[in-house]
Amino acid sequence: MLGKLKSPGDAGAYTNYYKTTKAAKANPKNYAVASAAIASALKNSGKPAEWQKPLEELVARESSYNPNAKNPKSSASGLFQFLDGTRANYGGRKVDWNDPYQQAVNGIQYVVDRYGDPYKALKFWDKNKWY
Repeated sequence: MLGKLKSPGDAGAYTNYYKTTKAAKANPKNYAVASAAIASALKNSGKPAEWQKPLEELVARESSYNPNAKNPKSSASGLFQFLDGTRANYGGRKVDWNDPYQQAVNGIQYVVDRYGDPYKALKFWDKNKWY
């Protein structure tokens, strides 16, 4: 059970996790890979472990946990659906974009840089259907 929330961005304040379970059941292997990559990236970056669930929801909405997902209408690809321009700003060719862990490291950093935390990224996604 979650304790008292300190601020609106703390774990539990966001509740619209509609895609997480559905996508995990539809893609259990991809879910396991994505979940492990996110968990490792969070641990190694020192970011809160409580971000696991909202990051999984964001990835479920963007790629259904498929690290090889490609958008046929744009250059977006991977777990976090980075566009070519975004990838260039987050390591570019120095990053192995086929590696789910490296996708997670850079995806988490993007979320922090742009939104501050994954709860705010999801709230933005709810309004705009992208983040």
